[in-house]
Amino acid sequence: MKAASGQIRIVTQYFAPLQWDNDGEPDGYVADFMLAVIDRVSERLPVSVGSFDFLPWKRAILTARQEPNVLFFSLSRTQEREGWFEWLGEVSPYGQYFYQLDTRPEIAVDRIEDLMSLNLRIGVQNGGNLHSYLKQLGFDEGRNLVPITDYRQGIEMLYLDRLDLLPLTGFLAEASVCREGYDGSLLKPVVFIEALAQPLWAVFSKGSDPELVEAFREEMADLRENGFFEKHYAEHVESWQKLACDQ
Repeated sequence: MKAASGQIRIVTQYFAPLQWDNDGEPDGYVADFMLAVIDRVSERLPVSVGSFDFLPWKRAILTARQEPNVLFFSLSRTQEREGWFEWLGEVSPYGQYFYQLDTRPEIAVDRIEDLMSLNLRIGVQNGGNLHSYLKQLGFDEGRNLVPITDYRQGIEMLYLDRLDLLPLTGFLAEASVCREGYDGSLLKPVVFIEALAQPLWAVFSKGSDPELVEAFREEMADLRENGFFEKHYAEHVESWQKLACDQ
């Protein structure tokens, strides 16, 4: 579905509390931030949201590469992706650990590469940045990598003993697990994924209106400077953690 003149299409993946579908309405601190940016841009340019779609990761990134005037978030800025999009600005901190369950035999390693020699089932988002990174290191999809659709599927598989390790965002891990109905206190960090610890970004697809792209960059920077992002980030993360684990 292509956006009509004056419309943008938003595509992203369900990744609470950054962005998620809350009973049919977009919610989360990144979603709030970007919708506030759109409100401000609309005072300068004739722009509106044609659709806000939560898609599987590979489909979302493909859509943003193929259609103009597509706003896409939250993704890592890598060398491979640099020329794929118009990069707008940072939308979230990001740093993942590989987690195991405390009820399973301890996995003791110092480096990601040390996991390769172990007989482990490692969940990884299909087509994501980590997937590419692990394959570059020499991990084998047929032997130790298990592609998953998203972190929710991975959590279920970890607790059903279908995975040994699962990457989760450090400050969200326990609450994300609780939200899916499992005991988040059983999570145990094994190793930090240091090579991919970098902020997540919002982008526009190539071919988007240059005036629109520049307006988004300016309004995003202004909202960050006035403290809007930090306020919403803190509120959403605190609320998510309390509600998810009944703290």
